[in-house]
Amino acid sequence: MVSTTSPTRKPSTPGATRTRAGPATKSVAPPTQRAAPRLRIRMYAHGLGDCLLLRFAKADGGLFNVLIDCGIITMATGARQTMKRVAEDIAQACEGRLDVVVMTHEHWDHASGFSAQQAQKIFDAIDIGEVWYGWTEDPQNQLGQRLRQERAEKVQALAMATLALQRSPNLAAQERSKGLAAMLGFFGIDPAAAEPGAGQPIQRTRAAFEYLQKRRGVKTRYLYPEQAPMSLPGVAQGRVFVLGPPQDESLIKKSTPSKKAREVYELAAEAGLVTSLGAAFRRMALGEEAHAPLDDCPFDSGFQQSSKKSRVSPGLEDLIVATWDAPGEEWRMIEEHWTQAAETLALNLDAHTNNTCVVLAFEFEDTGEVFLFPADAQVGNWLSWQDRKWRVRSAAGSVDVTGPELLSRTVFYKVGHHGSHNATLSAAGLEQMNSEALMAFIPVFKAQARMNRWMNMPFNPLVNKLMEKTAGRLVQSDEKLPTAQQLSGLSPGARKKFLSSIQRDPGGLYFECSFG
Repeated sequence: MVSTTSPTRKPSTPGATRTRAGPATKSVAPPTQRAAPRLRIRMYAHGLGDCLLLRFAKADGGLFNVLIDCGIITMATGARQTMKRVAEDIAQACEGRLDVVVMTHEHWDHASGFSAQQAQKIFDAIDIGEVWYGWTEDPQNQLGQRLRQERAEKVQALAMATLALQRSPNLAAQERSKGLAAMLGFFGIDPAAAEPGAGQPIQRTRAAFEYLQKRRGVKTRYLYPEQAPMSLPGVAQGRVFVLGPPQDESLIKKSTPSKKAREVYELAAEAGLVTSLGAAFRRMALGEEAHAPLDDCPFDSGFQQSSKKSRVSPGLEDLIVATWDAPGEEWRMIEEHWTQAAETLALNLDAHTNNTCVVLAFEFEDTGEVFLFPADAQVGNWLSWQDRKWRVRSAAGSVDVTGPELLSRTVFYKVGHHGSHNATLSAAGLEQMNSEALMAFIPVFKAQARMNRWMNMPFNPLVNKLMEKTAGRLVQSDEKLPTAQQLSGLSPGARKKFLSSIQRDPGGLYFECSFG
């Protein structure tokens, strides 16, 4: 079943008592007992990847369980065992029932847990109500179809580029291939385990990403940012706003900020260019095995010239032999300079996929608290929220809710893209998060990021700013809970409240924070 809009619905039991935290009266429970929290967020600290379990208290005493992503990066040691452990914990925590699973985007570190290679069998045994995807996965959406096809072609071209540079006798090219291999890891490709061949690279990630879409009995919902906020059945005063991805191709393909406020395209999205690059890298990797005509080279035919047909004077020929072809002068050659397009292709592919992320803001209507989950959204996705507006009903009548307003009331921020520099905007993002109760969580393992050659993940200036904005209430998955010294900027009461609301699993698998 496909749904692109969902009207706001009031809880079925409007007079139900809210389960907000606070001292219980003597007639109900002992003075030390507190009511169940309205929301518990389990933040898995399993490695470089996203997996968050939200458990909302329902008016009938049950739970409404939402799982947002479940994956780990390809190069993580013991990934299969780790993700099985995570999935088993999810099954236990949600008591075998997930009301909603959100698949934010098609990257291995967000979807691998659903793969047959990791924890799919465990998820098979969990009752799942709905799976939510972005509109880019809607089979009825033509732009979404084209973006998916472009992504598949770019992955294929990047896989061939990696293989070509791996096989190059040039040591610098071989070193460059390692960086490309790291990017391929987002799509579930491990060149160290098997050479990427034509036709197969994207299949493993795609199969994990589509697992729930194809599973019998699970309703599929495609989310559009223009739709009305969705209610959470049985959850008093709870609703969900869809902020992204934007239905604007120029914003999806804007991955870095521009000083001149113009759209930035690192590589044209024209299918012809990607096809030519892929064919050229295939020729480079396979040599005579490629059996490809010359007209698929990445240069215009007007610049092609066979060295056998070139005529030069004897003097010039002697000069070439003495300088250009002399031992140690290989650096003068430009034959492989065109291969630098591979890095541009990799960044372009990664950024465009990240900007198709589903971005959700969960809100409690009565308190105004907002919980923001942007996945790996980058610049274009973030910018689109500034113009986002919804007309909603309230006790005072119909009112407008805007994207910046939701940011201003955010009390929990899942930091975008593992703390990368271009996945948390400043003026149009973090600076708008002005709640005095703001806390943030960075799902990152620095050691695994460095293994994958991402030396600035997380980005230190961003971490410092997050520490400032949250007054120390910053949790990082590869570190311990914040200390009293790190929280010294809080009042004693606020510090005690935060520390009493958060805990770490004794086994180190997750952090869990309670709200309300």
